[in-house]
Amino acid sequence: MNLFENNYEKVKPLALKMRPTTLDDFIGQEKILGKGGILRKLIEKQTISNCIFFGPPGCGKSSLGEIISKTLDSNFETLNATVASLNDLRDIVEKAKKNLEFYGKKTILFLDEIHRFNKMQQDALLSYCESGVLTLIGATTENPYYSLNNALLSRVMIFEFKSLNREDIKKILQKGINYLGIDISNEIVECILDISQGDSRIALNYLELYKNSCIDLEDSEVLQIFRERQSSYHKVEDKYNLISAMIKSMRGSEPDSALYWLARLLHGGEDPRYIARRIMIHASEDIGMANPEAMLIANSAMQASERIGMPEIRIILAQAVIYIAISTKSNSCYMGINKALEDIENGDLEKVPLNICQNNKGYKYPHDFAGNFVKQNYSEKKRRYYIPGENKNEKLIKEKLEKLWGK
Repeated sequence: MNLFENNYEKVKPLALKMRPTTLDDFIGQEKILGKGGILRKLIEKQTISNCIFFGPPGCGKSSLGEIISKTLDSNFETLNATVASLNDLRDIVEKAKKNLEFYGKKTILFLDEIHRFNKMQQDALLSYCESGVLTLIGATTENPYYSLNNALLSRVMIFEFKSLNREDIKKILQKGINYLGIDISNEIVECILDISQGDSRIALNYLELYKNSCIDLEDSEVLQIFRERQSSYHKVEDKYNLISAMIKSMRGSEPDSALYWLARLLHGGEDPRYIARRIMIHASEDIGMANPEAMLIANSAMQASERIGMPEIRIILAQAVIYIAISTKSNSCYMGINKALEDIENGDLEKVPLNICQNNKGYKYPHDFAGNFVKQNYSEKKRRYYIPGENKNEKLIKEKLEKLWGK
């Protein structure tokens, strides 16, 4: 044991000192870790396989990793993807191979912030996970379906961790209060619960801050400081809920709510380029052929977001959001491509008709005919994917298609 190791213990933050050491000590995530929970069963039976823990900060992902390291009869290695390199990964693989060869012992790699690994680094994990040299446990605050390669996703089980509820945070706070041996008013506890928003790390950090500040400050002064620091937006936790609320408000033709959620995103520091991309997708998915100009407005906002930052970009994004919210809606393009892909996935793989194959002389060039149109086969099977919506623009499209094709 290092003679000075105790010095490291002294400087550890309270949140680190209070990490649970057993599954019975773990608070929250009852669905997957409570009695009978699937993840709990896998850990207790020592049959855990490659998996990803996905959820907001402070919900217990890293703490569970430590519990697994103490519970499973396996060699346990940890890396943080923010600083780890491929060489670090290779070193662990070499150690894992030796443990397997000499002792018949498996190695579990707990990779925190796995979404920070680039494509090449994620690809490097594939062969090791597939061969069984390593059992991967990745932890991420980002939705893995957006941030990880499909090839890696197909080789892991994904467990979603939820934000801790108020009662869970209260239990964790009480443990911290007992550990510190301090008296604390209900008003301070309630304020910390409000600030933490389901993040146990934030709650314990503020508890530790209270312990250090209450020596010199009155409770009223501490409360004022805490409330000034309280934010209306926790980026990683709320990002997807807030963008979902904005999109659903636009889809529901409610511009005021859409502007509110846009403002929440911007106030919380969200990248305007991300917001603009989502507006662009929405313009096609929910408006489409009902008002093709919506795509032009959304595209202009997206281009502007690449050149203009805050605070001015807020005005351009607001214009796009209002325009799309009040626009006529249609999801005919969205439904059409989904149905076509569904048919293809179900085995509908038609050969290209000869008359429209490349360099085939049987092709009739529409511009050689009156009205720039001539009937010919563009597929052997009659299909119906695009179904015009009941709006002014698409009613005209429907009339045109009926005139040309009898659809």
